[in-house]
Amino acid sequence: MTDIALEPQKERRATAWVLAALACWGLSLLLPGFMVDTRAAPWFGGAILLMGLLFGWMVQGWAVYANLFFAVAAIALMRGRTPRLSIIAMLALAATLPLYRGVIQDEGSGTILPVASWGWGALLWLASLVLLATATALRRGLLSPAGARNVAFSLGACLFAAVVLHVYQRSFANDQERAVYLSPSMIFTKASFCGVALTPVAAPVVPPGTIVRLDVDPQLREPGSSPYLWLPKLSNDQQGGFSWVSWQDLSVSSVHVKVQMDAAPGGPQVEARKTADGAVVRVLAAPGGRILYEQRLRATTGVNGHRIYCPMSTQFGFKGLQIGYDTQLLRALGEGSQASRREISRDEVARTPCDPGAQDLDGVQGLQLWDGRKVILQPESIRTRKGFCSDSYVVLVYVSDHSAAGVPDMSPVAQVFDRRTLRPLAVFNDRRVCPHPRCAEAPRDLATGVRIADMRLVVESGAGDLAATRYERP
Repeated sequence: MTDIALEPQKERRATAWVLAALACWGLSLLLPGFMVDTRAAPWFGGAILLMGLLFGWMVQGWAVYANLFFAVAAIALMRGRTPRLSIIAMLALAATLPLYRGVIQDEGSGTILPVASWGWGALLWLASLVLLATATALRRGLLSPAGARNVAFSLGACLFAAVVLHVYQRSFANDQERAVYLSPSMIFTKASFCGVALTPVAAPVVPPGTIVRLDVDPQLREPGSSPYLWLPKLSNDQQGGFSWVSWQDLSVSSVHVKVQMDAAPGGPQVEARKTADGAVVRVLAAPGGRILYEQRLRATTGVNGHRIYCPMSTQFGFKGLQIGYDTQLLRALGEGSQASRREISRDEVARTPCDPGAQDLDGVQGLQLWDGRKVILQPESIRTRKGFCSDSYVVLVYVSDHSAAGVPDMSPVAQVFDRRTLRPLAVFNDRRVCPHPRCAEAPRDLATGVRIADMRLVVESGAGDLAATRYERP
């Protein structure tokens, strides 16, 4: 009678372990399993399972196929049967996890991005396999209830050790390494910590809009140099004997305006120098003057074996990285203030011809005379547009011809700039797409003037008034 009474109890214990295994396995699909080198976004369990089943064999990711045998064994246990071969295959495949090479970056290069950090989803996945194997051992009588309790205690100890390891590694990581390698979703990382902190910048160290000299050690920027020092493009810099003030359009990011001015003596300087263990980037109050900002960089080797500077830049390190020495340098120089919407504060009419010059100046490709200043306009296609000036604005106009079956139909595009600074302010169009395979440009002289307001613009033309509304970037 005692043995008969114990049999249902053994079944209940085994079923409880199966349910716990299924719960851990399901939760592992919703949590990050790992992150790969040069990618700041983690891979979640569901994506790992889907992509792994399809392509895991290409990167020795045999462990993912343990999920197939996990499902077979779990179904058998829930139906009251005792699996054997499926459990053995599941554990054998899971044991190949150290052989996993990483994620294929793309089909063209075939580059494999190795795992940089392992997440909580991976730990729960491994725990689900152990729980299912324990349920099988209980069902077959290979494990006593006391042994099962020891397994549960061991899993709890592993969880505690994972938390301790996470906290321990975070204590050695800088802010950037914590954000990249050791976010709360990651347990531990295989990356080496560089031991150099990212210099925080609370406020600009020079007034925003200040023209800054550049003095970069050529050794840091040589083609093929490893590591390569990536510095951001500055809106206001001084090089080649001239000062340059650059603007980018907020609505159409491909539109840039670069205004040339005579170089001024003195002023702040960005200095980059090679050091024994890497490099140092500084902002000086003047050449050879007081240090306003300094970021030391250490040359190190990434998980993929490539040489990089640490802390990293957002453009030459991890895709999706939000903070780097480049963003801190821009903040120190007061860059990024162009991000707010630019208002057209006054309604005006622009009818004074104001075309960009037709020839390159001083042997510099794209350098043109525009409204009395030397300017490089990008992209090249806007340099030939019809220009009109008012007291406050300069407008470049393009009219495309949508006419069909003898019915005239013109569509305007207008780019408005602040006349004092040549900073792009807004783009206007009528939201229409060319109905033909190709719409030709209307004659340049068709446009005769522009009436400008903040949200609406009218191009005056020989074909009548052509209305356009302000384009706001999504």
